[in-house]
Amino acid sequence: MQTNGRLIRRKRIELGHGMNRFAKIAGISGAALSRIENGQRRPRPETLKKITDALGCQIADVTPEEVA
Repeated sequence: MQTNGRLIRRKRIELGHGMNRFAKIAGISGAALSRIENGQRRPRPETLKKITDALGCQIADVTPEEVA
């Protein structure tokens, strides 16, 4: 699934979380979160759900808009 890592990073920072602290809250590794935020890795759906749950947002909030 395509995600916008910059949106994930922005939302994480708005919540006041550092990368490793947020990764622990989301239940993923800091390295995995870094790769996702930098666009080097696409998260599996279950990982993306963990991230969005921890951010308190919907998956649609961190996925790119479809161009018609």
